[in-house]
Amino acid sequence: MREMHVIEHSMSAERAVVPLSRLSLEVPQAERRILGARPLEVPLLVLEGERRTESVLALAPPAGVLLDFAELGPLASVTALASTETGFLQTRVPVFDFPGPLGRVAELCRAAGAEIVRHDEVGFRSWFETNAGEFPPVAELWRHALDLPPERLEALLVPLIYLNHLWRQGNPEQDPALGPSAMPDPLHELLTLVAAEVGTIPRFSQIVMTMMAWQLDGSTDGEPITHADLVSLDRMRHPFRLDEGNQSELDLYRSFFAVEAFGVPLYGWGAYALECAAVDDRAGGTLALTMVRAALRNVYTYTKMLIPRIDAHQFRRLQVTYGWVGDEVNGVASGYQLPFMLMLDALFHVNYRHDGVVAARANNLRFVPEHWKRFFRLVYDRQPALKTWVAEAGDAGLEAAYLGCVQLFGLFRQMHRHLGGQVIKGGTTTGRIFADAHDNYANFMDEMAALVADTTATGDLAAPVTPDSPTAAASRGEAR
Repeated sequence: MREMHVIEHSMSAERAVVPLSRLSLEVPQAERRILGARPLEVPLLVLEGERRTESVLALAPPAGVLLDFAELGPLASVTALASTETGFLQTRVPVFDFPGPLGRVAELCRAAGAEIVRHDEVGFRSWFETNAGEFPPVAELWRHALDLPPERLEALLVPLIYLNHLWRQGNPEQDPALGPSAMPDPLHELLTLVAAEVGTIPRFSQIVMTMMAWQLDGSTDGEPITHADLVSLDRMRHPFRLDEGNQSELDLYRSFFAVEAFGVPLYGWGAYALECAAVDDRAGGTLALTMVRAALRNVYTYTKMLIPRIDAHQFRRLQVTYGWVGDEVNGVASGYQLPFMLMLDALFHVNYRHDGVVAARANNLRFVPEHWKRFFRLVYDRQPALKTWVAEAGDAGLEAAYLGCVQLFGLFRQMHRHLGGQVIKGGTTTGRIFADAHDNYANFMDEMAALVADTTATGDLAAPVTPDSPTAAASRGEAR
């Protein structure tokens, strides 16, 4: 492979671009503290090439053309989809100020977040209808929307989707509304038009909440950002709110944002590990997997820190994990939609065996761009699979690095099961509604236990790598 470069000390002022050959297996702690902890300062593999688009909501690829990821290979493929500094997140701070009458969409969304805390659905919807009626006709709104570039049009969807979610809730103390629901025109008409133009589902998702709806204190909207900016969770804030907008709600948003922010190194190093496997570069593979584990360690540290801070009752009021299938309910924010989790599952060839988990993934991946899914299928299908390569190589260092990753991945899911279960009680997750609160909790715990077992199984080097079942493969979008 050609000489590659890395960014050392990516979270500090001492950052420097150096040849990959100079990198050691040691991953130091950062000098600065973030939310009271010192994360590991994982080097960033420099992705040489140009990311094709900043879009994260459009389900179709740029210009409608799907790249041949198998021909490109892992590194060239990830370069087309992600950036060195920010991964699959935007490379600039999102902007939610819009020209002309569109500016009132974001203003109304901010005001609605403050109004809904009265917990009076009749009063809230009356207030909402009055304000919606003050907008000009949809034709004028649409004319202004069509002047926006694609990334800005996606940004406009964020407050529109939040408004739709808030309208549907009415009173977050009540159970989620069932059946079709459309917010008053012209906002519903505008949401429908913009979503169709972008090519996405006009409902709540983890991609909307985590990958689109964020800003950074101390950074100007639209400003290019570095990895050091991105991991500054103490600066991350949410531009819109669904309930009281207090610290608990902010910690919910930060807990998911931390996954993608601290997960950035995974994409380059994971792809590099596959390239090393193809040429039997055991030293390179050991290095890559060491960095993958360090990135996962940071994600584990911050999610373990933040999840217990989330008030369970408030989490249920936000209603962000209720499913949307055929316009049943609100929309769903799920970890199955995050690139970090999709990459880990694909890289370590985690096969889902629980019917509920398979169904949940199938439901949630409808919100994930097709080109992302194609890339993660490449990672999953790449030969030799990491596990096979490690098992056959007989290299102690490589084996230790691999097992360190899968053991921590299993521990991460076990932690998510335990802490998430405490928050989920009385709510629901994975995008479905069960019969009652007990069923919600019991199903979550059962499905997460299965996920832990499936993840742990990837550490059994004596067991051969096998393909997903046809049903499980279909849930990843693969036709057999």
